[in-house]
Amino acid sequence: MKAIVFDNAGTILQRKTIIKDMSTKKVFFNTDTIGIANKNDKNIIVVFQTPVDELYEYSDMSIKQYMLRHNSSFEIAYSQINVSNEQLLDVIRDDAMINDILETYELLLKRDVRIISGAAVIVDTTSGMITHVYTAGGSFFKYTSDVMDYLKEEGFEIYIASGDNKHSLNQISSILNIAKNNIYSTCNVNCKESVIEKLQNEGYYVYMVGNHTNDILAIKKADTGILTLQQKELLPKRLISQADYVISSIDMVIDVIKKES
Repeated sequence: MKAIVFDNAGTILQRKTIIKDMSTKKVFFNTDTIGIANKNDKNIIVVFQTPVDELYEYSDMSIKQYMLRHNSSFEIAYSQINVSNEQLLDVIRDDAMINDILETYELLLKRDVRIISGAAVIVDTTSGMITHVYTAGGSFFKYTSDVMDYLKEEGFEIYIASGDNKHSLNQISSILNIAKNNIYSTCNVNCKESVIEKLQNEGYYVYMVGNHTNDILAIKKADTGILTLQQKELLPKRLISQADYVISSIDMVIDVIKKES
């Protein structure tokens, strides 16, 4: 039995992200939010499950107030430290606003995006400061659907394990015709590794395809780990060294599978 697990943004979806730096109030385009978070090992990325367009109702509310009132609406999607939602709510400061997120959302809508992946914040857990807020989205890389069609023809079970929220991933699963039970949303680095291990324990030979450090444990754990550089982000050597294959385009997944058949 064969299974393949994909990350989403930067792997099958060409990521586009509008970010607001809360210290300077400057808004800019940058796809590498994990790279920004990695500048401080105490930083975490918190993803909102609420669709961004539903946040307008709370535009005058602080992000902390929103999280306190809707404590099931967010999850920690990326972290290099152990921190719970409760610990996060204890330390997070009350200065960034929901309206800051909406500012990034409105600018993202002006770009060519097919999927809105959702809103998120980067939090420095030492100071409690929300250092950045952002809205992410994107469009499928060329050949993504061709790769999925090929994998289905070859009898693969296809999974997506991503830090993105469940609403955007459900939309992606519908477009690509991937079973919703095979979708793992707001899945952090340890979650992705556990998905690989679970499938291996079920008897699958497992491929993992990812693009950044939140995929590193899954790439290492997989029977065949594939790192894609198609998003063109600067990646650490420790990630590159864990991959069995490094590819520059999603269609090269087919080449890897043919080589190993």
